[in-house]
Amino acid sequence: MVTGPLNRTLLARGSHHLTGPFRYGPHTRPVPPVKGTIPRDAPSVYEVDSVNGRNGVATLTLDGNGSAINGNSGYASSGLSKQDFGKFVQFFRQASPYVEGHRGKTFVIVVPGNVSANRGLLQSIMADIALLHGLGVHLILVVGAQQQIDDMLKERGMIPKYVGGYRLTDREAMRIAIEAAGQIRTTCEQFLSKGPAIPMFRRHTKGDREVHFEPALRVISGNYITAKRRGVLDGVDFGLTGEVRFVLKDDIRRQLDSGNIVLLSNIGFTASGEVLNCNTYDVGLHAAAELGADKLFFLHLDEVAALNLPQWLPLSEAQNMLMQKLQNSISAQQMVALRATMDAATPPPAEPVSAYGAATSLSAAQLRTYQGMKREELVVDLDTWSAQGFPTAVSTCVVACCKGVKRAHLLDARIDGGLLLELYSRDGVGTMISADFYEGIRKALPNDLDGLALLLEPLEKAGNLVKRSREELADLIPSFTVIERDNRILGAALLLDLGQTPDGVTVAEVGAFCVDPVYSGRGDSLLDYVEQDARGRGIQRLVLLTTRTADWFEQRDFRWQGAAYASELLPLARRARINPARNSQLYVKNMEAPADDLTAPGKRIGF
Repeated sequence: MVTGPLNRTLLARGSHHLTGPFRYGPHTRPVPPVKGTIPRDAPSVYEVDSVNGRNGVATLTLDGNGSAINGNSGYASSGLSKQDFGKFVQFFRQASPYVEGHRGKTFVIVVPGNVSANRGLLQSIMADIALLHGLGVHLILVVGAQQQIDDMLKERGMIPKYVGGYRLTDREAMRIAIEAAGQIRTTCEQFLSKGPAIPMFRRHTKGDREVHFEPALRVISGNYITAKRRGVLDGVDFGLTGEVRFVLKDDIRRQLDSGNIVLLSNIGFTASGEVLNCNTYDVGLHAAAELGADKLFFLHLDEVAALNLPQWLPLSEAQNMLMQKLQNSISAQQMVALRATMDAATPPPAEPVSAYGAATSLSAAQLRTYQGMKREELVVDLDTWSAQGFPTAVSTCVVACCKGVKRAHLLDARIDGGLLLELYSRDGVGTMISADFYEGIRKALPNDLDGLALLLEPLEKAGNLVKRSREELADLIPSFTVIERDNRILGAALLLDLGQTPDGVTVAEVGAFCVDPVYSGRGDSLLDYVEQDARGRGIQRLVLLTTRTADWFEQRDFRWQGAAYASELLPLARRARINPARNSQLYVKNMEAPADDLTAPGKRIGF
């Protein structure tokens, strides 16, 4: 038996009972209450009359294998139970750095037609969109209607026609595309217009006479997409199918700066006033690249989930994955052209500015290079990927990152609150593709000795680091991690295993941590790499002895514990080697237990 309150309870269709009572059917046509086994022809929406004294709506996703029930989503106004207050506060505190880091950033979120066709999923996504907007994020939504167009064509006795990855759009299909785009736009506006419950509104923000009944958010759409006909290719006339030339980025930016959400669709316009049916991924790519978006999100269903991608995929690895997929299916000339498209204007590795992964900015030179690119370079070859059965969302992410988008995310639309979890939790729930934050970071080798000594020498002379002889440094080489670029050592960090403290805690010391000033900004990547290494070795506590660089490490969760020589947080053997006259201060960072799927250093972001 399944009783409320309902929240992410997994059911197998036909094998469990519901108590409630429930009414199932579309919201506008409720049917009498039902109890018992979930029928095999059950609809996707159940209306809950009363579950544990609360009213709400339960949405079931019935895919033949299981049903996910989300109780009290979007309609109920029940408060948080007191038992969950602690978790709420803990999450809020952990999310606060991400809230500040994402404030004022520009995100493009692409919702393809197979996702927007599911009303329950779309409503949940729009609720998250509204929250992101309230947290200060500038949002551009690109909502597709491919499935809706196909369904409407079939309802009218017509067969959807495709060649490669492109629709053949005749006049009737174009009319249906316009109708479908209008319907989905109105549905999105409907969900984003819903405000908070009046009791909550009065308690926290307004007096009894100050309640306003205007839409919660302002959603702006218009003829922001400039397109051209795809034309006739290899004898095939694609009719009114369009390719995006560019988006009106300045006009979109003004709307974002005015506090509006911009909603784009699959409909584009030519300079002669012709209306064209464009590809949603093409629209999202142009919007993100031309506005210099900080993040590009693609929501997806099974087509991407089946790839089992890791949480983080460096851009170089993503490019190689795509090339390997096409290795034996296209000509060498096509391969060279495709690789050139992906390599063009690829920015150098991004340099994180904080340990929390706040988005970075392109330099002025990179921005000028990007702005000078031809718009034709921003074309996603849907034919190539369609022929391989490869998800367009993945290839579009790679092209977007090559064209200046800082980070692209692939996110399963069925994860309740997925956008929020991806953005405001440490590990996220999707796959992020970005420049390689760990490029050039590796374990030190014996032939790095000269470069390492050259890097450390100025800091040793200044008294910032303990002076070590060349022989001592050579003995420590296996414990060093370095940053190498152009055959130069530009950064280094030492990780020494100190054994256990009397209370059984395994401790390691971080030392000789430095980055060449000309390569500043890579310190976070280096520290993150070292921390991942420590977790993989079962280290429970990192310690740092320093006299000059405390502020930088304190901002990265190291906590001051007083004079090092007297601290019981260090093993006795290490305390015995400390010179009290130096008065080194001890900073400590406790390591979280490694996840079961902990990967090698440099293969994961988020700690």
